Amino acid sequence: MTDHKPTTWRLRCRACNVTDGGLHWVTLLALRDGPSCSACGSDAVTAQDSATGSAIAFPRPAASVGEWWQCCNCGGTGLDSYGDTCPHCSGLGNCQ
Repeated sequence: MTDHKPTTWRLRCRACNVTDGGLHWVTLLALRDGPSCSACGSDAVTAQDSATGSAIAFPRPAASVGEWWQCCNCGGTGLDSYGDTCPHCSGLGNCQ
């Protein structure tokens, strides 16, 4: 039996270049306003999956104005089942 460890995400601040690690993807998604730098407090951070190298930049881009529908592929999380940006809604969680 293979021991599967949950993937963790590293956070790199784009303002001061400090890197932190150890966030599980569920914890990352639970941060409603996105993560912030532990050193300078900036919200301009990039989260990168330590296993695959997939990355998500915060703050998330604003969705265009229009009629929004919750994404049927990712359920509104903005990530697919592999933790990558959902290709159906471009990571926004909503489709137009």
